[in-house]
Amino acid sequence: MGILIIVFAIVLVLNLKTLYTADDYVYRFVYHNAGVRPHMERITTWTIPFSMWNHYLNWNGRFVAHSIVQFFMQFNSKMVFDICNSLIYVLLIVFIDRFATKLSHQKHNAFVLPLIFFFTWFYIPFFGQSVLWVSGSGNYLWMSIIYLGYILYNLRNPKLSFLTAIFAAILGFLAGASNENSGPAAVLIVLLFMVKRLITDHKVSWNSIIGVIFSGIGFVTMMMSPGTQKRGAVHRTLQTILTNTKGIFKLTEQKMVPLYVLLVVLLIVAIILKRINWNTFWAVAFFTVGHFAAIYAMALSPEYPERTFFGGIMFLGIALFILVYAIFGGMRVLPLIASVAAAACFAVSFMPAYHDISISYYQVEQQYKGIEAARKKNPKNANVAILTPQKSKYNAYNGTVGIAEDPNSWMNLWESKFFGVNQISGYFQK
Repeated sequence: MGILIIVFAIVLVLNLKTLYTADDYVYRFVYHNAGVRPHMERITTWTIPFSMWNHYLNWNGRFVAHSIVQFFMQFNSKMVFDICNSLIYVLLIVFIDRFATKLSHQKHNAFVLPLIFFFTWFYIPFFGQSVLWVSGSGNYLWMSIIYLGYILYNLRNPKLSFLTAIFAAILGFLAGASNENSGPAAVLIVLLFMVKRLITDHKVSWNSIIGVIFSGIGFVTMMMSPGTQKRGAVHRTLQTILTNTKGIFKLTEQKMVPLYVLLVVLLIVAIILKRINWNTFWAVAFFTVGHFAAIYAMALSPEYPERTFFGGIMFLGIALFILVYAIFGGMRVLPLIASVAAAACFAVSFMPAYHDISISYYQVEQQYKGIEAARKKNPKNANVAILTPQKSKYNAYNGTVGIAEDPNSWMNLWESKFFGVNQISGYFQK
């Protein structure tokens, strides 16, 4: 518990040091389209369904993720999101640990938890965009809890009843509609476990079948969004898919080769030491398949930003920690030594990341103060300093849209509406 409290505190500090950016300002209001309207209604819990219907028709089908984003954007204080978001991150750590212990048939080891946290810290793609940015976290961190929860529920294999069937249907639908690549990959993992159970035990899980059916309905519902169809209208030729596949391969080669090598080494060691049985072997294989499915599915997309690999990284992490538990789960000294060494690497990584985040936090605070001062004047025109370039992938402002020089720029217009001023223009700091 103490380790999880420390993780919560670290992530909470980073959340508190991150203010709103990019799409967050858009989701403060009932959605109509990407443009600012003269009269816009502020979002409330009860207007989210109407807002998401407009979003579904005009932008994309991620109604599950953006409903969560809009729920938090109704509050005046970002503190509500910061606390909940930090708890969700801790839950992600707990989920990975739960998968690893269950599928390795080992007891929980507190000394492995820090290693899981350090894995997520170093390998979550564009941590700032995926975890600290309200809109990005809703799309990636929060959705991972849904589709991982869906897999975990199916591994528990509860007896069929009216309530379990309803729960399986709802969870399956939400997992299928979570996002375009990780959700279907999670369903693939569940299907692989179902096939294995059918072959080895000659049993069928009706809860899993119901969940898979409704996950398909959720996925189709998301993908058939008129907004998604319009924005994703691209002619997918074989050449385009091959080009994207090569690009993804090059990206994974740069980022993930150490993890692949570690996975193979751990698997060989586990086999030699006879620390795994066939059930554990297939669990590692299925999550590894899910990893590649989630990542290479993006070859069908017009673009593949790194943050879309979030789910694929989590699946690979689960495969790794199944083997870590299988080999080291009963030990104390080696996991402790590994955790101390990883903590030193974390400290070296954390300090420059925190410094970069703090600079952006101060600059955005100054923007807010300048805009607030303009609200008290007539005309309500603000001129604020544009953020200096960010250096760290842990910074949510790195790669997201901010205020520009032109007051008619997209984000300038939305922030003007958000803060209730006539216009906001930007200038570069000397």
